[in-house]
Amino acid sequence: MKSLKNHISVIFPLFILLFSIQFTISVNFVVDNYERKLTEDYSIVIVSQKPLDENVLKSKISNINSLTEISSKSILDRLKRDISSTNLALLQVALPKFYSVKLKKLPDEKELEQIQKEFKKINSITKIETFAKTHTKMYKMFVFVQKLSYVFSALILIISVLLIFKQMRIWLLEHQERMAIMTLFGAPFWMKSVFLYKLAIVDSIISTLMVSGLFWYLPKKEDIRAFFDSLDVVLYNFDLLKDLGLLLVLSISFSIVIVTLVISKMNNR
Repeated sequence: MKSLKNHISVIFPLFILLFSIQFTISVNFVVDNYERKLTEDYSIVIVSQKPLDENVLKSKISNINSLTEISSKSILDRLKRDISSTNLALLQVALPKFYSVKLKKLPDEKELEQIQKEFKKINSITKIETFAKTHTKMYKMFVFVQKLSYVFSALILIISVLLIFKQMRIWLLEHQERMAIMTLFGAPFWMKSVFLYKLAIVDSIISTLMVSGLFWYLPKKEDIRAFFDSLDVVLYNFDLLKDLGLLLVLSISFSIVIVTLVISKMNNR
């Protein structure tokens, strides 16, 4: 029972740590994916009295992905019955050019302001619509979610280190007598500590399998998928080979470093 309790004392903080890491990876994937969708849907509408050259605009604003003219055909078609063909032709010439500007990446507020300034420098452009209010709200939400996940992971890392460090010290004290005897017989460092490393590695594997199973199973549930589909969000699909391998390497490396630090600290006393 005591042995099980000792294992749980390491497995639990490791589980929380790995969960926070995988959660951050998943959140970043969701945010990046949604940001790409938003970038594809987002466009700046500009009105110009003269035709605009896409290459010229790209040389001034590097974030521009494409410039597409918005056809005024639908407006002219409505007026066909009300005005003569001659007047319609004159109106077509007099009408300003409407353009939709697509960007390579979603700009922040400062970048958006800079883009507006560059457009305003072009004399023929009379109107710029960036839909700044909607854009700013969405962008701030994404930045907040990403930063929150980083803060969450950092806090979990600190707590996990403290908990595991404490448990490793308990393990070391429990086996201190055995280690002292092995030291008298000239046993090398790795031989004296091998049981601690084994315990740490076993707990790391268990924690990794638990987190991997959770993140592999949850996205497959229909109610969870339906919820995220309703938000037009693509869920992160856990890769059993890549993600499990990454978590396992991180978990074992983390445990080995903690064990080594604890043993070194005790030996230096």
